[in-house]
Amino acid sequence: MAAAEFDSVAPVYDETRRAIDEETLNGLTGMLSAHRCLSVLELGVGTGRVSVPLSKAGVMAGGVDISRKMLERAKSKGLTDLVLADGTAAPFRDRSFDAVLLAHVIHIIENSQGVLLEGARVSKVGVFALLRKRDDNRGWATSLWGGGGVEGAPGGTGEEARREWFRRLAEKYHWSWDSSRFRDWGRERRLLESYPPDELVQVSDVIDPGTFEDRIERFQKRAYAFLSGMPEGMKAEIVDDMRRRAAQMPPARPRHLIYQVAFWRSETLLHRR
Repeated sequence: MAAAEFDSVAPVYDETRRAIDEETLNGLTGMLSAHRCLSVLELGVGTGRVSVPLSKAGVMAGGVDISRKMLERAKSKGLTDLVLADGTAAPFRDRSFDAVLLAHVIHIIENSQGVLLEGARVSKVGVFALLRKRDDNRGWATSLWGGGGVEGAPGGTGEEARREWFRRLAEKYHWSWDSSRFRDWGRERRLLESYPPDELVQVSDVIDPGTFEDRIERFQKRAYAFLSGMPEGMKAEIVDDMRRRAAQMPPARPRHLIYQVAFWRSETLLHRR
């Protein structure tokens, strides 16, 4: 995705995302400590939603991002070691940091393998990835807009149905839209399969009390980079459809969010390069 798309969501990014919870933060810092990592470079640091708490916990955290406006937000929170750059070409010497962190970012990186290998190059110990464990059944989140399970939804299920529904709507509003800009959660699974981590540890199991209205409000605020440039009429039609679907579904129940940390040793990754 282009830097401009992430620039567009920077103003609403923090208010439309959950802050990292204490259990997950403790699990991540515990793994960094276990591997004696004191300095961390976060590739895709965004507004610093993870690196700022890490810094407050005593980790020397810096970051790289392609979005200038995201970095400005991170800087306003106190992060100082920030660089505007692509994660596949980090402007640092080999082994400059103890560790590299990828936090909730793999699903939006087209070349996730390239970023993983670049992380291995600039880290002494290895690359850590903070991930949310997901299954193939996306449940109400998929059904809420353009997915299966609700009367009137297009044929198919899950991501395929959502993409097709979105494609048809974009065509209706004459919006030139590339379906590859959809967030692809499968990238996380494929990366773990292609590059099996040396460790994959569950660090937390937290409850998310989020409601349908929370999801709809996030969409209304264009809180996702792939919504950049969407015609206002198209957005309004999607929001109306989301509300219709939500009215047909049972009330959203609090969800268990299970977070994992994957760890790859740099030497293991670089041996495969």
